[in-house]
Amino acid sequence: MNKIRVGIADDHPFILLGVEHVLQPCPDIRICFKCESIGRLLELLVEIPVDVLVCDYEFEGDPYADGLSLLDRIRRVAPAIGVVFLSAHSSTHIISAALNAGAAGFVGKGPEGFASLTTAVRVAKNKSVFLPDSIATRLMSATGRAAEGRSSLNSLSEKESTVVRMICDGMSIGAIAERLNRSRKTVSNQKNAGMKKLGARNDVELATIVREWSCS
Repeated sequence: MNKIRVGIADDHPFILLGVEHVLQPCPDIRICFKCESIGRLLELLVEIPVDVLVCDYEFEGDPYADGLSLLDRIRRVAPAIGVVFLSAHSSTHIISAALNAGAAGFVGKGPEGFASLTTAVRVAKNKSVFLPDSIATRLMSATGRAAEGRSSLNSLSEKESTVVRMICDGMSIGAIAERLNRSRKTVSNQKNAGMKKLGARNDVELATIVREWSCS
C-alpha cells in the first residue's frame, strides 16, 4: 500500500506532538517530517517531497501576516501539495479566502479539528477539500449573509471607505494621512470605525473582508 506522505509544520511544539500523535498510528499515513519554522518548512518541502502538509495558518515572528502569503510561498516550491491549515481561531472570511487560494482544508486546533485530521489528510491526498462540520456550517451561513456584507461596505462613510481601501492597498496610517492631508489620529479613528462596522479584528481580516465582499 502506498502511504500518504505527510509533513507537519507549527511553531508550537505541543501542536506538533498532538498532530503526530493523531496521524502516526494510521496505517495509510507516513509522517515524513515536522518542523517549527517557515524557513525550515520551505527547505524540507524541497528536500523531502510529501503529498499533504498539515500546517499552522500563522507563525509567530513571520514577516508576512497571514496564511495566504504562506500558501503562495509553499506553492512556489511544492505546487502539487495539498495544504491543510490549522488555526485556533479564524473568521469565515479568512477560511473562505484560504480555500479560494487553493488550500485543501481548514481545521481548528480543538477536539473536533484533531478528531478530523486523518480524514482531512485523506481528502487532501485525493485533491478534494475538507472542512469539519462546524466550519462548513459557518461558511454556509456566511454565504447567506453576502448581501448583508455588501450592505456593510455601503454603511461606511465616504472618508472611512477611502481609508479602509487604502489600508487594504498596503498603505500605512502615516502615508494615508499625508496623502489625504489628514492627521494620523483622524485616519486611525476612521480606520478603526470602518473595522468595527465590518467586524474585522486586524488588517488581514479587513483586507479579506473587503476583497471577498467586493467580489461577491
